[in-house]
Amino acid sequence: MKNCLLLLLSLLIFKCGTAQEKDNNDILITSIRYHYGVVLPHHKSIRYLINNQVSAIELNFGFLPSRNRSWSRLYNQPEIGLGFYHGSLGNDKVLGNTNAIFPYINFNLKDYQKGSLRFQTGFGIAHTKKHFHPTENYTNVAIGSEFNAFFKILLNGSYHFTNKWSANAGVGFQHLSNGSIKVPNKGLNMATASIGIQYHFNVFQSPVRSHSNLIHPKLNDEIVIIWNNGIKQTAEKDDHKYYKTGLSLGYLKGINAKQKIGLGIDLFYDKSANRGKWDFDPQTKFKDRFSQAIFISHELVVQRFSIIANVGAYTFFETKPEKPVYTRIGLKYEINKHFLASLGLKAHLGKADYIEWGIGYKLKTNNNEKP
Repeated sequence: MKNCLLLLLSLLIFKCGTAQEKDNNDILITSIRYHYGVVLPHHKSIRYLINNQVSAIELNFGFLPSRNRSWSRLYNQPEIGLGFYHGSLGNDKVLGNTNAIFPYINFNLKDYQKGSLRFQTGFGIAHTKKHFHPTENYTNVAIGSEFNAFFKILLNGSYHFTNKWSANAGVGFQHLSNGSIKVPNKGLNMATASIGIQYHFNVFQSPVRSHSNLIHPKLNDEIVIIWNNGIKQTAEKDDHKYYKTGLSLGYLKGINAKQKIGLGIDLFYDKSANRGKWDFDPQTKFKDRFSQAIFISHELVVQRFSIIANVGAYTFFETKPEKPVYTRIGLKYEINKHFLASLGLKAHLGKADYIEWGIGYKLKTNNNEKP
């Protein structure tokens, strides 16, 4: 972790020294933020575990891209960077603490004369030393693995008291889970309030909001098919890692230059479906491993990346699903005009089902791009 910080600081200092020559509108920034809050007990076993509040320190290193870039103007100069998070988890003896690293984007929602209102989202990986162990730490039913997915959102306001220094405060949510790659995996959800301070390496000027959607074409409508894959463990006494896969077919409609909404069908194959917890043979019948669902989707598009959020409901199944509805959050990356890669987390009402990684193909149904 220390080596990563030193490397990143060196790169930022180097870029700061050359930024004026390349593009004097890029603004390099760094910030430190203190979090204090609570674990949200989404399960009675989590409520039993938690005996203290949570606190954390967060470091962000990033930049505000030049307004000369069309996508930067479209999003009113968002902050993009890399974050580090170190915090407690509500029970020092059983849960310990976590260290996370995550890329983030901080969207500018509202500008004021001396400040701004921003919404940050980040997704990365976390290391947790005190995870479940069958003899040494068997009461930890929240985290079953050393490495986990880390997700955060933060609504924060800032006040600029000089052209290089600003203070900020906000409220946020953090989620820690391994996507059921290893059980137990109840996961942890945390809500925190935060205060912090930020330094701008370059002289800061408030973004000037323009009518971006009037000068940027609406996003294209698309038909998208994605092949998703993942693995899952179902019970502590069953060491098997079961394969999960699925096809997702959806129609996405561009509603402006930033967003798409859609409707689709998911077909899931789950080798772990209907497995007993004590007798693992014989295997589940092949037909009992399939389920089908419909979903609605939303995508926020930033250049080649899309931040995705889906809500779905099972409509056909041989084995009853854990919950009747599910959610999916994640990222998509446009490899070229037809192919894409994706990474997401499928969950049932706050409890992770599995982590999906996929490859997909898309076909435009219209063309709103500028000639």
